[in-house]
Amino acid sequence: MASAVEAPATVAEGQTSHTLNQAVPSVYELMARVMRDVRNIGKNGRNESQNYSFRGVDDAIGALAQPLRDHGVVMTPEVLDFKTEVRGRQNAVMMRVAFHFHGPAGDKVTAVTMGEGSDFADKASNKAMSAALKYALIHTFMIPVDAKSLDDGDRDHPEGQRSAADAYMERLRKPAVWNNVTALQAMHTEAKADGLLGATVYAPGGEEMALGELIVSRGTTLKREAAEREARQAAEAPAVAAQVAAETGASASSESGVPTSPEAEGEQQETQETLEQAFARLTEQYRNCWGNALALSQIRLEGKKLGLAEERVQGPPPESKSMTFDELLTGRITELGAQEGQAA
Repeated sequence: MASAVEAPATVAEGQTSHTLNQAVPSVYELMARVMRDVRNIGKNGRNESQNYSFRGVDDAIGALAQPLRDHGVVMTPEVLDFKTEVRGRQNAVMMRVAFHFHGPAGDKVTAVTMGEGSDFADKASNKAMSAALKYALIHTFMIPVDAKSLDDGDRDHPEGQRSAADAYMERLRKPAVWNNVTALQAMHTEAKADGLLGATVYAPGGEEMALGELIVSRGTTLKREAAEREARQAAEAPAVAAQVAAETGASASSESGVPTSPEAEGEQQETQETLEQAFARLTEQYRNCWGNALALSQIRLEGKKLGLAEERVQGPPPESKSMTFDELLTGRITELGAQEGQAA
């Protein structure tokens, strides 16, 4: 979900400070006369391509234009604040607008409404402004409407109807799912059970595709990136081992490329290292290399090779939460990578 930008809020102006003209009616009296003369409006607009009817802003303006002119009431709009976001392939704008109704005596009445609009190009703001105007006129002047009540909105609009796949897309956009192969696999299984793998959705780049295809594509990308990282780490293993050895005062093991202490090497010559000993050794090494992402990557790889990835350890303070060996090192490697990116 793109980040929203909100304009500073502006308070609508109050009553004008100059002396009112007592010889003419107040704006309140004139607006009451406008309400008396206004005609009703219905859903006269028709979208043939998507087969729905709508009550357009032109209908509201058409119902009020002549009565406002007849009684000398002038309206001016003021955008108080707004925010924008991206929804699939569309730009969306949410806007708060004040509409000031001025009378010939110099006084005014202000109505504040919300407007929201979406568009594939540059018309989202226009639509939001029109929506705010339509409901400001309807509510302020109590314009009669037919068939349904004022709160019906556009619920018969096909684009306003929420599909069953929308909930999946909301979850899929969360980083904890989007960047997690296991979570994607679980979502694919769930969507398959719900019969939604073929549901049409919009990928983050705006491409239209099936939900199942999007999940599989993202999972494939994550696996490829992980394989590329593993290959890079394997290629860098000798240099990493030498660097870790220099930092910890240990020598590199010729078999794994991960440094071991001289004492450990002597013991391994006599007897095979137990998993408990290996875990203790790797634990000491990652603590000594806590600020070195490459060294931590190599230690993590050896832990996986020895089957120690799921061993429980205490995370760093202040939380000190219990987590697996692999989770601890993966989280730290990610954190160091983010720090490098910020520094760059």
